Amino acid sequence: MKRHISLDLLKWKNSPSRKPLILQGARQVGKSYIVRDFGLTNFQQFIRIDFLSQKEAHLIFADKSSLVPKRILRDISFLSKTELDPKNTLLFFDEIQECAGALTSLKFFQEEMPELAIIAAGSYLGIMSNEDSFPVGKVDFQNMNPMTYQEFLEASDPKLFEEYENIQIADHSTISALIHKELLESWKRYQTIGGMPEVIKNYIEYKKSHSELKAILRAREIQNQLLTGYKADFSKHSGTVNSAHILSVFEAVSSQLAKAHDESTQKFKFTGVIPNQKGFERVRGPLTWLEKARLVIKVMINNKAEHPLKGQIEDNRFKLYFMDVGLLNAALEIPIEATLADELGSYKGYMAENFVAQELFAKNKGTLYSWMESRAELEFLWIQGKDIIPIEVKSAERSTRAKSLDSYIDRYRPNLALKLTGGNRGYDPNRKMLTMPIYLVGKI
Repeated sequence: MKRHISLDLLKWKNSPSRKPLILQGARQVGKSYIVRDFGLTNFQQFIRIDFLSQKEAHLIFADKSSLVPKRILRDISFLSKTELDPKNTLLFFDEIQECAGALTSLKFFQEEMPELAIIAAGSYLGIMSNEDSFPVGKVDFQNMNPMTYQEFLEASDPKLFEEYENIQIADHSTISALIHKELLESWKRYQTIGGMPEVIKNYIEYKKSHSELKAILRAREIQNQLLTGYKADFSKHSGTVNSAHILSVFEAVSSQLAKAHDESTQKFKFTGVIPNQKGFERVRGPLTWLEKARLVIKVMINNKAEHPLKGQIEDNRFKLYFMDVGLLNAALEIPIEATLADELGSYKGYMAENFVAQELFAKNKGTLYSWMESRAELEFLWIQGKDIIPIEVKSAERSTRAKSLDSYIDRYRPNLALKLTGGNRGYDPNRKMLTMPIYLVGKI
């Protein structure tokens, strides 16, 4: 299954100012797989050290006062029974959060052996208790997310993917009714399956010899296993944060999303999230843990759409989404048959919104924003150069008039406004408003 991050890794490899790369992402988004594939394809030699399973590798970095690259490479050569060539090797430190010494050593590799390409990956790097180990200023960073709808489509339906690739955002004409119908059906499947690589892989393989429904039911089994694994990690990696509180906040995200009947997710509410405790400060620690583990997506709420957007927010006003819409379906135990039959009614709105948040999060390098002013509200604000582009999300194919979007346009006169729906494409030149099928959001 192809991942677009491979292009980013290639740019990193060829950069004249390359530093050791830290690849961050939630557990099971495919970090180890993509680095191995990249290493075997683009380097003469690929060496992987897994600090979770290779306990003896920790001995190489036990003495933090002696993290000399030449000595470390000699020991790795002995451990791997391979002679390393620094100029033609990709050295992969997997699950590096398990070995603070290895993380610290990246600083010395950058300073003393810059010719050696090193990628370090870890699922819980952002929540390491020993921050002194972090090689600040000596590493590059890259985030990895679940597979986007575009990546899912390429893996599951290559022919339809070609049609998707041929659609140009700058072209405002109507998409072929047949192609639009097929893409919309594929998008609905993605809503249920989501973007976790193991889930998609099982779905594709199972579908070769079983019905569509049985293949998706198999995918749901894998989703439930992943959710169980994440919850087990709360106690293993929580450190000073109460693991029970992390679980309470994690479960509150899905339950609060499910209450968004009116196609608009509300501000995350703190009351009742942690038993017998109220207020933002009580959930701040568990929420920060989930954010840094990249298991939830935070979208800040702006009361004005003016630069800088960061200046128009408050710490305790935000929306929360799951990092994967398929896992959200599984967490809420939504019947697969109901999703496929399009029988969720007004509940479809929060899933469509979570999907858009997930797609924008995969493209975004900073904070995501939404807008609430007076009685008007919009799901997202997207920064494109100096422009702030308002985005309204409607799951229905025939949505009602975009009153909040109209209000925003009248107030701020943007150069472009986006309305994402289940319908076909259209453009209102007077309002500079582009109506676009929701499955195209990854192309903006």
